[in-house]
Amino acid sequence: MSDLLSIGRSALLVNNRALEIVGSNVANAENPDYVRRTLSVGDTTIDGSTNPIYRNFTGTGGVAINGIVRASDQFLEAATRQTGANRVQTDVLVQWLDQGEIALANNQSDVGSQLTQVFASAEELSAVPFEPALRSQFLGDIQSTVSRFNQTASNLSATKTLIDGAATQEVTELNAALDELAAINEKLRPTRSGTAQNTALLDQRDAALTVITEKLDVDISFQDNGLVDISRNGTSLVTFDNASPITFVANPGAGFDIEIGGSVQPSPTNGTLGGLYRAQSDVAAVSTNLDALAVQFADELNTWQANGRTDAGAAGAAIVSHGGTAASLTATGLTADDLALAASGGAANGNILALADLRTPTGTEQRYENIVVGQAQNLLSARSESEAATAFDRATRESRDRVSAVDLDREAADLIRLQQAYEASARIIQVARETVQSVLAIF
Repeated sequence: MSDLLSIGRSALLVNNRALEIVGSNVANAENPDYVRRTLSVGDTTIDGSTNPIYRNFTGTGGVAINGIVRASDQFLEAATRQTGANRVQTDVLVQWLDQGEIALANNQSDVGSQLTQVFASAEELSAVPFEPALRSQFLGDIQSTVSRFNQTASNLSATKTLIDGAATQEVTELNAALDELAAINEKLRPTRSGTAQNTALLDQRDAALTVITEKLDVDISFQDNGLVDISRNGTSLVTFDNASPITFVANPGAGFDIEIGGSVQPSPTNGTLGGLYRAQSDVAAVSTNLDALAVQFADELNTWQANGRTDAGAAGAAIVSHGGTAASLTATGLTADDLALAASGGAANGNILALADLRTPTGTEQRYENIVVGQAQNLLSARSESEAATAFDRATRESRDRVSAVDLDREAADLIRLQQAYEASARIIQVARETVQSVLAIF
């Protein structure tokens, strides 16, 4: 009878613990960092002998808890971390390339449309070269072009600064996640596998790994008892409970640097930092092209002016000046009388007519259009890349969730099964009690 009571009691305890785990699953159904748990059980085997001269006997003493099992697949988890990093990288890239396009458009006051206006004003002026109003309009359009170059350069510079700020924030959050992972490693080492504390820490570990990999491409190495080491390009980021911080370094040119322990790391290629690096490199390239275009605009305009003659017969002075960048482009402040509209020794409108010769496939108008088209193509390509990465990530997460996520229908079925098992265990104890009472009643 004592064996029967022991079997019933052990079954009640196991079923009670299993019900607790199902309740935990249901309570965390909407928690994205929670991995579904199940209870691993086995039979309790009793070995012994009543007399050393006889053989040992083996019997069962009920059921026992072997531990809590997380429904996690390491390969699906690794695949999900990779696709998640790809997705956030392309999302960030699209976001900032779009900002770069907005900066280039300059609130619909772009450089290209103003360059076209300069040539249109020159064409009007060529018909009436002595008209003061048209001369003033022509100079005003040149000044507006200079202003748009300046503003567009400022917009692109502001975008690069914002990207630096976003990257700085990402590095701060990344360092916090590395510190958290080191702390989790320290807590994991003494815990026993299969315990509630161990499974909870493994959930926290995987959540920290997701944060880290969605910010930067790193190498992950799993150790005993679920501990994790993180490195990048052979440089350690997390070793047991020690985390090495990452430092953000802004560059005046394209991109930015990240350092570990004072050593510059290779450029980020994935995660949010990878997307920010690609976006800033693209914006910096557009800025460089704009600078080259501003220099070309100034040089061509000044060369055209120098080839002509003013009303007084003097060679034309420079209309604009620059320091090698679009931001440094300035008008020199010439007046309408300083315009060299006449050809050298020729017609009064000979030089202003020659301005149209600058509208070539390699001229400023066409080169600006090439910049805009190139930026649009980069953005379109990034959006296509983002859509593909998002679809791939969604498929991978669905595969992982089929294994790891909580399914309320399955939990409801488990509740019914465990309830019936609990009732059966209680019935065993009841039968044993009734049997004991019947035996005692004989006496």
